[in-house]
Amino acid sequence: MASLIETPNSYRRRSEFYHQLSVMLQAGVSLTQSLGQIAPPSQRDGQHIRESIDRLNAGETFSETLIGREDWLPAFDRMMIEAGEAGGRLDDTLRILSDHYHQRSALIRDVLMKLAYPLFILHFIILMPGVISYGSSLLGGGSSSLLGAFFPSLLTLGVLYAAVFFILYLGQANRGFAIRHGIERIWHRTPMFGRAVKELKLSRLSFALYALLNAGVNIREAWESAASASGSPWLATSVRAWLPELDSGSLPSEALQRREDFPKTFRDLYTTGELSGQLDESLQRLAKLYHEEGTRRLKSAAGMATGLVYGAVVLAVAFIVIRFWTNYYGSIFNAN
Repeated sequence: MASLIETPNSYRRRSEFYHQLSVMLQAGVSLTQSLGQIAPPSQRDGQHIRESIDRLNAGETFSETLIGREDWLPAFDRMMIEAGEAGGRLDDTLRILSDHYHQRSALIRDVLMKLAYPLFILHFIILMPGVISYGSSLLGGGSSSLLGAFFPSLLTLGVLYAAVFFILYLGQANRGFAIRHGIERIWHRTPMFGRAVKELKLSRLSFALYALLNAGVNIREAWESAASASGSPWLATSVRAWLPELDSGSLPSEALQRREDFPKTFRDLYTTGELSGQLDESLQRLAKLYHEEGTRRLKSAAGMATGLVYGAVVLAVAFIVIRFWTNYYGSIFNAN
């Protein structure tokens, strides 16, 4: 299921896989039978499932069958499954994993939907000169061919697409940490979008931490793995800086209170949950809070970006139309 670039559909398929497996286990079906009855999302996943079934029949545990198979399930999933299996809560752990990937799929889909219209308008701006140039040729005011009229616009789009895919490639988890950290810092400094991106990553951190603790992972490993699962080098670096304090006997809440890079709301809610023994509830509330806040800010930022792009369209169209009619009347006066 692991792929070079994760999409909402890939996360949705992973969520459905875990959901089906959890439901069957809760119904009393054995793990081997459950794996055999689930329709694999792809031929490649089917091969991995068959290998797991063969190794389960040979006497291995589910977590043991996943050792060294990073190309199928991420390290976060394998750690969750190992902890859930050891604690006798594999069905609950799989349900939490299903919820985790359902949330990530919905989040990415929301982001793409919010950015769809501004991106459409941006394409319209880039293609507009080609439309005007070719239209003037059809009306007898120019001699540009279809390819000649649209070539500059297509070249611009090609360069932009190449740049976007290159940034996505560099941002993958298997790329260099320093490169991803640099890209993230640029994102955080981006007007309007920076704070929304931070809040959405805090939401992922909170939910991953909730999932790991419920699977029985100890607090130190849970924080370290949740920071990695958030996909944020900023959070991974920050958490790694204070993890040694836990080895000295400090509580995570005590270490967090000394970290100014974590928002005060996060620090206070986490501390309250830890001291009251209701950390699960606090983490779920944090995940929901930052998901809603991040999505709201992203929607506002997308709306402002749409307005800016729309204004650029108006100016660009006005400039192109004025230049067209200026050249048109200029050619008439020169002919006379």
